[in-house]
Amino acid sequence: MKKYILSLFIISITTVSFSSAPKKVEISGIIENAAGKMLYLNAFINNAPSIIDSVVIKKNGKFKLAVNVLKPDFYTIGFSKQDYALLVLDSVNEGKVINFNADGLKIMETYSISGSKDSEIVKSLVLHLSNHSKWKTEYAKGLKDPEFTPQQKAETKRKLDSLDQNFITKRDRFINTNYKSIAVLAAMGYLNPQTDLTLYKKIEEGLAESVPNSSYHLAVKTQVKQIETQIESRKKEAAERERLEQLSAIGSVAPELNFADPNGEVISIESLRGNYVLIDFWASWCRPCRAENPNVVKLYNEYKNKGFTVFSVSLDRDKNRWVGAIKQDNLYWPNHVSDLKQWKSEAVKTYGFTGIPFTVLLDPDGKIIAKNLRGPGLENKIKELLGD
Repeated sequence: MKKYILSLFIISITTVSFSSAPKKVEISGIIENAAGKMLYLNAFINNAPSIIDSVVIKKNGKFKLAVNVLKPDFYTIGFSKQDYALLVLDSVNEGKVINFNADGLKIMETYSISGSKDSEIVKSLVLHLSNHSKWKTEYAKGLKDPEFTPQQKAETKRKLDSLDQNFITKRDRFINTNYKSIAVLAAMGYLNPQTDLTLYKKIEEGLAESVPNSSYHLAVKTQVKQIETQIESRKKEAAERERLEQLSAIGSVAPELNFADPNGEVISIESLRGNYVLIDFWASWCRPCRAENPNVVKLYNEYKNKGFTVFSVSLDRDKNRWVGAIKQDNLYWPNHVSDLKQWKSEAVKTYGFTGIPFTVLLDPDGKIIAKNLRGPGLENKIKELLGD
């Protein structure tokens, strides 16, 4: 229920100059069950509610509050920061009767307002949010109820999905209907930057027409640009991942690495044809790699006489640490190579991986048949290929 106000806090309030004078706007009405209580009218200053007027509720529940309004802006009316109503007031409201009524025990859930079109717009959203929240809570309880049968839970899940879809439909309708009012900002907290860019743009276009260059318009405009930048960045990242993936695609012949072993002798991948070869990218400084080494040693010892071997490619920089780790972890196989360039290694560029341990499994013809296997997954694959 309170999320609708949170979206306002992402808006950076800036100072804007206006040539016209502020207009006095009055709010009056009846709040039941609240005689003697102090009612507050708050404006948002530096993104926080700040009291601009207050009044003690009379015995008959009546009250009157006033504020000088220069531009369309958000306000709250209520007894506390936990129970309030969100208003949108404008200088055009001057002289109009803005009537606010509520039950003082639950202002947020019971209030009604007339005389302020934008405040009425916000109220319509609040009503929908309240209904959605109430039913979502009920359905969530059902899903956790141990006495519910699988059929009842399935039906409850269907209702919950339908409820969420209905909420999105009404949210979108609210935005498309009211995108020229700053009241639409109350719905922004329910948008997903990854999927709702069109709606963000709709809001920006509407505010550009109704309140151009206001703090709200400029903030949304900035947010749209940020989202567009993020989306473009994700597209580039996805394209790069695809490019890297293709460097060592399943079914292709494994690219060669012309690296030397600790004695300076170059060992080629091609020289190992006829075997199932596990190319194991690792480093002495990589804890997950060192933790995985015993599994690789076990598989090598078990299948080395059945056509399986390991080709270890280190991303070390220090030769002594590299050789020391080989001895310490009992990596018995003879195929150890490195260009000692750590993450600047040509192996990274050639095979397109971004983290280690990373493995590539080759068939006897040197073709890639699996990638990034380790632990039980690697063991099961080797058993599948070479038997127990």
